[in-house]
Amino acid sequence: MSQITDTYLIPEQYKSEVDLVRKTAREFAQRYFTKELAHKIDKEEAFPWDLYKKAGELGLIGSTIPTEYGGAGFSTEIVSAVITEELIRADTTLGQCILSGAFGLGVLYLFGTEEQKKQYIPPVVRGEKTFFLALTEPEHGSDITELSTVAKKDGDYFILKGIKTFITNAPTAEYGIVLAQTEPEKKYRGQTLFLIHTDWPGVEIKPLKGKMGQRGSPIGEIRLDNVKVPKENIVGGEKEYNMGFYRALQYLNIGRTHVGAVALGMMLNAFDKAFEYAQKRIQFGKPIIEHQLIQQKLAEMIQLIDLSRLAVYRAHLILDDYIKGLVEPRTMAAISSITKTFVTESATKVIDHAIQILGGGGYMEEFEVERAWRDHRVTRIYEGTTEINLLTIVDAVRRGYFKL
Repeated sequence: MSQITDTYLIPEQYKSEVDLVRKTAREFAQRYFTKELAHKIDKEEAFPWDLYKKAGELGLIGSTIPTEYGGAGFSTEIVSAVITEELIRADTTLGQCILSGAFGLGVLYLFGTEEQKKQYIPPVVRGEKTFFLALTEPEHGSDITELSTVAKKDGDYFILKGIKTFITNAPTAEYGIVLAQTEPEKKYRGQTLFLIHTDWPGVEIKPLKGKMGQRGSPIGEIRLDNVKVPKENIVGGEKEYNMGFYRALQYLNIGRTHVGAVALGMMLNAFDKAFEYAQKRIQFGKPIIEHQLIQQKLAEMIQLIDLSRLAVYRAHLILDDYIKGLVEPRTMAAISSITKTFVTESATKVIDHAIQILGGGGYMEEFEVERAWRDHRVTRIYEGTTEINLLTIVDAVRRGYFKL
């Protein structure tokens, strides 16, 4: 078994799976990720469809989704963490494009009907289509307890009206999930998730360009103008009416944990470049790695990466039980928030140290750590800002859902 598998205390029953996917993901990146493609995607803000499809063919999308829905059917969420870590370590831009293409698909897998899962999941995990989960609104941001997007019942249909913004994959996806207020007087207790198609009458997609980083992962605004949605398109069927807010939070516990793996990959990407540079760059007659202040920065980077990997792997192991219903959602909320905040904030320090070690080169496009910085920065914002996650942690402890 690999040193990584043994060092990070991965349970024996998962070691062969983890080693297999690490090797597969690493070889895939070595074969298909090029510096030229990454810069092209970054500059043009274009989604790399060919790369995404190749990843789907290898089972790198939806790795833990069962085979009956087209997934690879691996038995532990650690596999998804390792795929994320390896792809993003190889290149922060291209890795994130592949991983974000299926954003929100877990909501459908966990809460959708059999018919919905069999129809909508396979094309995404095969890399043929992307997916979206539309929660955020212009007026509300992190607060989804009360929404402006409404869905009014009209016979066998619901009529959706409202605006969602900063929605990953909105410009490329043919379908996805929207959270809407079905009974406004109930606030968050009256919200429902709906499957919609972007080519339906009344759906308008506006691409949002000019992001700081992750520029190959498209985002957009979704305008819903009296969109007619069949009642069969309630995610999970009519029994899930008014359960949308709770389902969204349950999924975010998973999403936040996955963001920890994204940030881990990004800090490894930056460390690799800084470590190599420090061994080659000569200053004052010797490689800069022999200077104590450079060693101090590298040592801190190594510490933060090591502890972050432990946090990410632990959280993904706990996700296995959470998905089976064995972990209380508010307990998982604390664990996922701890993981996301610690790893994303640590990544900020690690990537900044990498830029400093490269000096002027660290500020230039050619050396690529500036792109790692740009790609990383949003991890402290999406799927719950650092500030929101800190409140979640304290709330869980105060209420007794998480104990030290």
